[in-house]
Amino acid sequence: MRGEVMTRKHIGPRMVWTGLLVLPLAGCMSLSRLKDDTLQTTTVISDPLEAHWSSTTLEAASTPQHRKILEHGHVETITGEVVDISCFLQLGKRGEAHIACGQKCVRTGQPVGVLTDKERLYFIMPEEHHPRRDGQVSVKDRFADLMGKRVKVSGMVTKYHDVLAMFVTSPPAPVPAQEPQPAQ
Repeated sequence: MRGEVMTRKHIGPRMVWTGLLVLPLAGCMSLSRLKDDTLQTTTVISDPLEAHWSSTTLEAASTPQHRKILEHGHVETITGEVVDISCFLQLGKRGEAHIACGQKCVRTGQPVGVLTDKERLYFIMPEEHHPRRDGQVSVKDRFADLMGKRVKVSGMVTKYHDVLAMFVTSPPAPVPAQEPQPAQ
């Protein structure tokens, strides 16, 4: 089929078929055929070219120890399911049946994550240090709307022992709608 590229990937004992379908004006979406033969859509959240440490993060690295942690950070792209980390780690909740609960948990402050196809869990956080600290940016709404869905995300990754964190560029703040002015 024109516009579709299919590749085969071996993951452990199973084989996964993946493909990229490009449609004009429809954005990008990746389709994956999994072991149970269902077709899932993958939403692309960010581009690897957008991943970097922002000026506020670099400014916040005020000691050699802080700068060393940033130096070990690297750009990574992951694909997996958006999960509410609190319910996932406490009860193993995920998927379609947990969407409403997961959205509520994330919107009220519980951490959001992506569970990759290789079963690695990443905490997802806004990259911009000062705006994040001051409550000016958040990834909760962006990811709550994708709870239980498959995503492809790129960002800066750091690791502390076995804990993985991905820092993603925050979406721009919404522009408030202007009320129409009465005609004069």
